[in-house]
Amino acid sequence: MYRFKLSAPGTTFLCGEPNRRNNTCIAASLDMRTTLTFSSFPPAVVRIEFIEIDFSSIQLHVKIPLRQFYIHFYGENYNNIFSCVTVHEVVKNFITSMTDYDGIYEPSNQTHQLSLQAFFFLLILISRKEHINISSSFIVKLSTELPIGEGLGSSASFAVCLAACFWRWSLLQKGTVLYEFGKQDLLKISNYAQNCDSIIYNSSTKIDTITSTYGMIKIFDKGIINTLTSKSFSNLPGMKILLVFSNVKKTKSKKSMKIEALKNSHLLIDFILNSIEVISSTFIYVLDIIDDIIHMNQGLLKTLGMSHPNLDIICAIARNFAFAGKLASKSGGGYAFILLPNSTDENIHDLIVILESYDFPAKIATLNCSGIRIE
Repeated sequence: MYRFKLSAPGTTFLCGEPNRRNNTCIAASLDMRTTLTFSSFPPAVVRIEFIEIDFSSIQLHVKIPLRQFYIHFYGENYNNIFSCVTVHEVVKNFITSMTDYDGIYEPSNQTHQLSLQAFFFLLILISRKEHINISSSFIVKLSTELPIGEGLGSSASFAVCLAACFWRWSLLQKGTVLYEFGKQDLLKISNYAQNCDSIIYNSSTKIDTITSTYGMIKIFDKGIINTLTSKSFSNLPGMKILLVFSNVKKTKSKKSMKIEALKNSHLLIDFILNSIEVISSTFIYVLDIIDDIIHMNQGLLKTLGMSHPNLDIICAIARNFAFAGKLASKSGGGYAFILLPNSTDENIHDLIVILESYDFPAKIATLNCSGIRIE
């Protein structure tokens, strides 16, 4: 009956410390996208109506009888679902008790668990608020180019795709056909995705979901998007980067331990964090010297103990090629990005060869791309 395709980007942090409240942070959309395909069927096409979720990137593929879904969410639990928290509790109970299904689902796999929680959380939340009629079989297929759990906005991109999917489904059932999301659509999608990202994935910031929804470069001031300033970045071309894996797993706790170890040097920490704030503010006005600013920002993160020796090596190699690199994610470890302004293919190839000789895989990507879109 309905079939459509959506995609949403990841997120990279250009400047600022996103985990620190009341400070300026600048993020850019990363054109490594999560893609979702939705297909629904007319009633009575199949003998047993079903809901099918196929997330190939994490080897999750589940087919659940629609009747089982109805009994749990539209039976005795229906009147108990009155907030996001209670929706989450009812969803967790459903997944825990889920036995009558076909496919591949590992209950001990946290990524599988959270993905199913996010799916059913948004399905129930949006279907109730936007009055979606779930009366026949439908299939949701997802895949992502983003590394999972590496601080590049994979969970936010996933949540944004699901929120946009169910929002568009609700509009189609009302007879509204959109081929491009408008301002009010994006606001709805962003809010639903943020509810999911904060409750299911325990995210403490809206930065990832806003960046994935709206795309481009966004400036966050005191935790709130500064729309007046961000408009000046809407016409910028895409920025070519090299995304480099440092072979360091994202470890938020270790980063916190580094800062804790410096607690007696609070004046030094304040100075460094204030310097990051100054650099972030400066970034807004001096894109022509972006290389130097990013290099300085990474140097301050290193001094603060929020980098890693492998990331420092990557940035040093980049510097030898007159490029600038820094930590790409908001929670340490994982990936670095290297800006490639006015670089030749030969230069980039030589840089990749050297990085890979140190066992740092690298791939070319683009920053400052579009947000959620209908393909």
